[in-house]
Amino acid sequence: MTKTIFFTITFIFVSNAFPNSDTIEYSVPQLWDILDKKILLLQIDKEEGAKLLDEYEQGLVKYFMENGGRYVQRRDWAFPLANFTSVTHREEGNDYRETNYDYFQGSDSKVHPAHDIFILDSDKDLLDDETGKPVDVVTMCSGVVVATFTTWAPGSYLRGGNYVKIFDPTNYKFFYYSHLSQVNVEPGDIVDAGDKIGEVGRTGSKTHLHISLLKSVNGYPVPEPIIDDIWKSKENYLNGKK
Repeated sequence: MTKTIFFTITFIFVSNAFPNSDTIEYSVPQLWDILDKKILLLQIDKEEGAKLLDEYEQGLVKYFMENGGRYVQRRDWAFPLANFTSVTHREEGNDYRETNYDYFQGSDSKVHPAHDIFILDSDKDLLDDETGKPVDVVTMCSGVVVATFTTWAPGSYLRGGNYVKIFDPTNYKFFYYSHLSQVNVEPGDIVDAGDKIGEVGRTGSKTHLHISLLKSVNGYPVPEPIIDDIWKSKENYLNGKK
């Protein structure tokens, strides 16, 4: 997976978003990843953060196109899990809560603008009870990996554990996949719908995937429910297995 497009950015231009250096070259996805971690740690002003996110989106579209990305329409999104025996959904899919959500609250956010999908793992060993193997997390959309976290441990400030964020240039939205036991991608990777990006893990009582979708409104990430997309893609996945 190539990462050939770079921005040369002066430290003054993005003084709140980058490590100390006079002039550093970063790919656009790397810029997004650095900024996103600043947001998680509440280390950047909300207005400045939104302005930079909005700016980076344009670069991500170009990056995606010039690195061989394939546009995938929403109707063709993949179910976000693969190689499982069966799954269940928190509150039968009615677990989405977006009231008072603010992306710029970082890891302090207690709202749940997302959906949780549980696998069979009664003994909490992160393996499917029947197959004895990990369950793959795959990307629903095609896109660019823009942020990851891979070193979560109990007591970490990150409530979502290890995660992957993927920008979808087809729909100008980005996905957040969290509670992963393993991450198989890094910022800058180009992915296609159905590609493996990690494995299901847990930070609570049950092994599950926490997945959310956010759209950009002038740089402000605004969540939207995707349960209908999940139902449809799940049906397609199960039918494809037969």
